[in-house]
Amino acid sequence: MLQAYLNKLSPPELVASVQETVDGFMEKFTALELKKTQNVLMLGNVQSGKTAQVLGILSALADDGDHKIFLYLTTDSVDLQDQTFERAKDSLDKFIVLSETDDSSFTQIMKADNPILVVIKKNANILKRWRNLFASQESLKGYPLVIVDDEADAASLNTNADKRNKDASTINNLLNEIKNTCCQSLFIQLTATPQSLFLQHEESNWKPEFVHFFEAGEKYIGGNFVFSDPPSYIVRFIDPELDTMQDESNEIANGVSQALQSFLLTCAEFDLCGKSNCNFALHPSYKIQDHKTFAHKIQACLNDLVQAVNNDENFANSFFDNYQDLKQTKPDIHHFEDIYKRLTTILENKQINIVVLNSKTESNFKLDQGFNIIIGGNVIGRGLTIPKLQTVYYSRTAKKPNADTFWQHSRIFGYDRNPMLLRLYIPVDVYHFFTALNQANNLIIEQAKQDNGQVQVIYPKNISPTRKNVLKTSQLNQLVGGVNYFPSNPDEHNLAAINRLLPSIFESKQKGGDLYQIDSEVLFLILDNLGQYAPEDWDKEKIISSIKALQSQRPSFNNYVLIKQQRKLAKGTGTMLSEDDRKLSNQYPDDLFLTLYQIVGDKNKGWQGDNFWLANIKLPHKGLVYWSVLDD
Repeated sequence: MLQAYLNKLSPPELVASVQETVDGFMEKFTALELKKTQNVLMLGNVQSGKTAQVLGILSALADDGDHKIFLYLTTDSVDLQDQTFERAKDSLDKFIVLSETDDSSFTQIMKADNPILVVIKKNANILKRWRNLFASQESLKGYPLVIVDDEADAASLNTNADKRNKDASTINNLLNEIKNTCCQSLFIQLTATPQSLFLQHEESNWKPEFVHFFEAGEKYIGGNFVFSDPPSYIVRFIDPELDTMQDESNEIANGVSQALQSFLLTCAEFDLCGKSNCNFALHPSYKIQDHKTFAHKIQACLNDLVQAVNNDENFANSFFDNYQDLKQTKPDIHHFEDIYKRLTTILENKQINIVVLNSKTESNFKLDQGFNIIIGGNVIGRGLTIPKLQTVYYSRTAKKPNADTFWQHSRIFGYDRNPMLLRLYIPVDVYHFFTALNQANNLIIEQAKQDNGQVQVIYPKNISPTRKNVLKTSQLNQLVGGVNYFPSNPDEHNLAAINRLLPSIFESKQKGGDLYQIDSEVLFLILDNLGQYAPEDWDKEKIISSIKALQSQRPSFNNYVLIKQQRKLAKGTGTMLSEDDRKLSNQYPDDLFLTLYQIVGDKNKGWQGDNFWLANIKLPHKGLVYWSVLDD
C-alpha cells in the first residue's frame, strides 16, 4: 500500500519526506504499550502538506495486515470534506475510499480484502449515523479502527471541560463512542495548532501519548519567511480600514485598492507566462456582512475598470506604482506595456471571479482554476487550501485573541506561491501580533521535537493559547513573567545542599553587594538542591521547564541571584522580599531574578527550628504567561 502511494507522489523530495515521516511515526507507534484507545499527535506547519504525510501513514498501517478500517474526519465544512475525499480517492488507489453518504453500501464493501477509508465531517448527525453503523457490525469488532482527526483541535475536544456535572459536548461524546466501537482504536490527531491538546488534563483522554513533527519541504513558505523581524519584503503595511469599507458613502479603501491592483498585475504576469490560476484572499473580519461589503465594493471597482476598457480609457498610470513595486522583487517581470495590455484583455473578458466563502455561501467554486478573489472569515481561516495564493489582505483583530485560531488564518503559507510576486497587506500592529505568534509556534515545535514530549506553552498576557471552554481551569498552571513566586511551605532541610553551592555562586560575576550573575548550569543546580515542594504550593518542576523553554525562544536573558543570610522572617506572613530587595529585582524586568534568603529557623516564628534557604523566583519578561498542566 505504501509503495503504491509513494509511486503516485511527486516531486522526489515529497516522496522522501513522506517516507521519513512514516519511518519516524511507525518507530514511535510500535514502541507504544497498546491500549483500548490511544491518541497520538501528528504535528506540522499550517498548509505544509499534512494530508500527504498522514495518507502515507495510513498506507503503512494498512500494510501490516492488522489494520483494515480507517476513518478520516474533517471539520464540518462541505468544501473541506469534498476536498479531502477527492484527494484520498485520487491518491489511494489500493484503498476503497467512501464518502459520508456511502453508509448503505458499507456492509457489503466490508467483505472486500482492500482496506477501507471513510471520509466524513465532524457533524453530529453524520457522526451518529456512522457510530450506529460501526456499532452494529459484528465483523468490525475484530479489527482495530484507525481514526485521523484533521484539525484535531477544532470541534473534537469537550467544550464542557470546565463545567461541573455536565456531560461531554456532543461531538466529543460521539467521537469517544466511535473510538470504542472496535476492539481497539488509534486516534491520530492532525493539526498545526496543538495548544489545546497539550493543555488537556490527564483525565480528558484526549492528550496525545506521543508527538511526531514532520518538517516542511524546502520550498515551503511559512511563518519564518512571512512574519519575520525585520518584516519580510512581501509585507505592505496599511491603515485599519474596516470602518472605511463599512461606510457605504466611501469608495474602496486605499489598502484594498492597492492589494487589488497588485493582484490584477500578478494575474497579467501569470497569464503572459502561460499560468491560468492565481488567487487573492481577503480576511477582513468574521462577520458575513463585512464579507458582502468587501465583495460589493471590489466588484464595483472591477466594473469601473471594465467600463474604462470598453470606453478605450487609459488607466495605466494608476497601476504603474504597483507595477514598480512588483518589479523590485521580480526584476524579470514582463514590460509594463505588455502587462497593461494583457490586464485589459483579462478585464474585458471578465476573467476575474469573486468568491465569498462563509457559512451562508454555496460550495460550487474551483479555486484551482482561473483568477479568483476570495473573501471570507472563519471558512478560509482553517483547513481550506487555497492554491496559487499570491496576494493576501488581512485585517482581522480581537480584544483577547486565541493563538491557535489566529495562527490558522495564515493561508498565505504553502508551497506553490511565487515568492517574488507574493504580497501581504496588513496593519502594522496585526503584523507584530503574528510575529509574536510565530515565535511562540517555533518554541512549541522545538519542544515537540524532543523525545520526552513535554511542551511549555508561552504567550504574552494579552493572548490566550486557545479557547477556555476546552480546558479544565483547576488543572492549569500559569506562571507570569515579572511576578514573584515563593513557597508557603518550603523544604526546611536544604541548608547543607545550598551551602555547598555558595562557592560556585560567589565565583560568578558580582553585580554589586550580594547580587551575582550566574549561568544556567548553576541556576539549575540551585533549583535542584532546594528540596521537595508540593506542586500546588511552589511547582519547582514547572518553573524549571518554563525556564528551559524560554531559553530556546529568547536566549538573551540573564540569570541573577541575590544572596541574603540570617533573615528573621515569620512563617505565613504572605510576603517574603524586603522593600529594597523587591525594588532591586524590578530593575531587571527582562531577566530571571532568584532571591535566596537564609532563614533563621525560629520555632517561635512558625519554623521547625533549623536554618534553611527560602527561594523567591521571578521569571523574565513581564507579562509573558507560561502555560502548563498540573500533574495528577
